[in-house]
Amino acid sequence: MKKRFIHMSFRHKILTVLLVNTLLLSGFSLVFVQSIEDVQTVGHRINKTDIPEVVWISYWKEDINIKKYIVESYLSGSSGGTLIGAYEEQDEKTVQPISGQKVAIPKTLEPFSRDIDRLDFLIENNVKGLLLNGNNEKAAAYVTEQYLPELNRLKVELEEKEAAALSSLSGRANRFSEIIKTALLVLLFFTTVALILSIYGAYWISRGLTKPIEKMIRSVDAIASGHYGLIVTAAEQEELKTVTDSINKMSVRLKESFETITAGKVYREQILNSLPVGIITSDDKTGLFSLNTFAKHLLNTQEDTFQYLAETDFNQNKAFWHILRSKRICQNEKISFSMNEKLYQLLVSQTELFNDQEERIGRIFYFIDFTQVNELEQRMRQSEKLAVLGEMAAGAAHEIRNPLAVIQGFLTLMENSFSDKEKEQYYIPLVLKELGRINAIIENMLLMSKPEAPILKEVRLEDLIRDILPLITQSAEKDIEFTLALDPQLLHVDPNQMKQIFHNLIRNSMEAIEEKGHISIQSTVENGWYRIDLQDTGPGITEQMQKTLFDPFSTSKEGGTGLGLPLVQRMIESHGGTINLTSTSEAGTTFCILLPIE
Repeated sequence: MKKRFIHMSFRHKILTVLLVNTLLLSGFSLVFVQSIEDVQTVGHRINKTDIPEVVWISYWKEDINIKKYIVESYLSGSSGGTLIGAYEEQDEKTVQPISGQKVAIPKTLEPFSRDIDRLDFLIENNVKGLLLNGNNEKAAAYVTEQYLPELNRLKVELEEKEAAALSSLSGRANRFSEIIKTALLVLLFFTTVALILSIYGAYWISRGLTKPIEKMIRSVDAIASGHYGLIVTAAEQEELKTVTDSINKMSVRLKESFETITAGKVYREQILNSLPVGIITSDDKTGLFSLNTFAKHLLNTQEDTFQYLAETDFNQNKAFWHILRSKRICQNEKISFSMNEKLYQLLVSQTELFNDQEERIGRIFYFIDFTQVNELEQRMRQSEKLAVLGEMAAGAAHEIRNPLAVIQGFLTLMENSFSDKEKEQYYIPLVLKELGRINAIIENMLLMSKPEAPILKEVRLEDLIRDILPLITQSAEKDIEFTLALDPQLLHVDPNQMKQIFHNLIRNSMEAIEEKGHISIQSTVENGWYRIDLQDTGPGITEQMQKTLFDPFSTSKEGGTGLGLPLVQRMIESHGGTINLTSTSEAGTTFCILLPIE
């Protein structure tokens, strides 16, 4: 074996010695890792169980002693007010945190916590009540007979638990010594063997420098490749230690500098990505674009597909892409932008990007989505117009009503006087029908402008709907099936307004159904609310119409006034309820009405 070792090459000799040492150190590493795990396990148990138990038991013992002193002082002559005040002041004190962290009560001590809370309850509730009623003697007797025995019992139990906790803590602390002692013995064994092998190898290898130098070269190359913070293992040769220390210092400083630069970059990127503003930066030198999170989300693209989007989407959003391409400096230009069938209103700006030397290196293109603000402004303007229009319509309706009444009276007289032939010749029935329609429109306009307060009566909703169904279905020329499944709960509502509400809703459903269909009205009682679901099998409501469904004068029917649903909504709200469109599709539409039961 000795001859064989002598005839090995210099590199093989070094490899052999290192291999043996590596095997020895690996074996020790396994043992050492196991020792560390044992230490961590014991430390975790001490930290999570034993120490909190000792802390809480000590705190509770002190707390009980103080409270016992307070109570005994009271029994020896102090006033009731002093007892309660001192007791509550002591009760407000909390256990001091350990290492800046709040100490949680272990599960093993939860029964003690409940017993202490029960003791506090005896004083703060029962004794306090007796003292407030002037029963000082009963309070003293209660404290002597009920509170102090419980307190002494709990104190004994805490002392027993403290002894057990300290015993457990001591046992686990002794375990540390055993683990460390075993680890040191194993370390000593492996170190001794490794030392002997090293000396033996060094004796035959002489003072080899090849391996340490190659190792340092590889470490320096790794650091140069970006592995900042890599620590070079110290060489055995004294002349190489200074070089190794310098390399390690350089590596650590490079890592610190890199982390500082990276953290600053990440922080700035997080700021840009958190802004509710789309930001697109372009580099004049590379022609590349970078986008923040808001821009990626609104444009539905990533940086690698941004150029393709700019080409394919140019015709659809010319204003947006023209500003970006033209490099024109602008501020807060309003443009429309369409993406994924959704229209956005944007405020677009573009400015130049400069470096530290005030040299122009690119552009910053940023935009703000003010679609919701714009829609809100439009709705406010529309509401103002509708308010003015409502006042004008109400005034006009009053003025129109009187001449219409005269015209209707004369037409009715003519209808009664004319023969059937003359009626057909002068279209008397048609004119009367249209006059009735005008009167209905005027009535709805008056109700919209000045709705009547509901006259509440106790009724069942099913009775009201069954009253109006024959009137609605009598003139219907369609095959429509009705289903009523209403709870018999009594409601305080205005019967006439309820009839008008369901007359409008059912009529709308019937008009939506083409030839044959089904209308169901069901109800449930939920948490003090009476919920009605009215469902039909019509073709549904368009998405555009859904946005203005309850706006006055908004209608999709030919000849419709657009006042039916707004009037329904207003009457339901006057009852303290709500109406909402819950679902609509080609299979049908469902409205949900909520009315308060009380």
